[in-house]
Amino acid sequence: MTSKPRVWISNREPQVGDVVTVRAMVSHAMETGFRKSPAGEIIPRNIINRFECSFDGQTIFAGDLDTAVSRNPFIEFKFKVPGAGQLQMAWSDDEGQRIDAALEIATS
Repeated sequence: MTSKPRVWISNREPQVGDVVTVRAMVSHAMETGFRKSPAGEIIPRNIINRFECSFDGQTIFAGDLDTAVSRNPFIEFKFKVPGAGQLQMAWSDDEGQRIDAALEIATS
């Protein structure tokens, strides 16, 4: 997981109480542990196993992922904006690597 995640939000300046859609995608091979290398060795399992999203420190969406999730996982969810603040996202994989993304949301 070395590249920066791609994050989109339907409205970066919503009214307080508006529902916004968040779409997030991260580049990750999502190796299941079932494939073999060209040399015939099993490629070890390494998948994103957890996604968490919080707004100013309050968890608003979280999920555990498993081997059925495809390469470069895409996640979409909606939430009601409580006010201006920072939307923080984190992906973590089997190797303990973590990648973070953050967006500032200003209310109008």
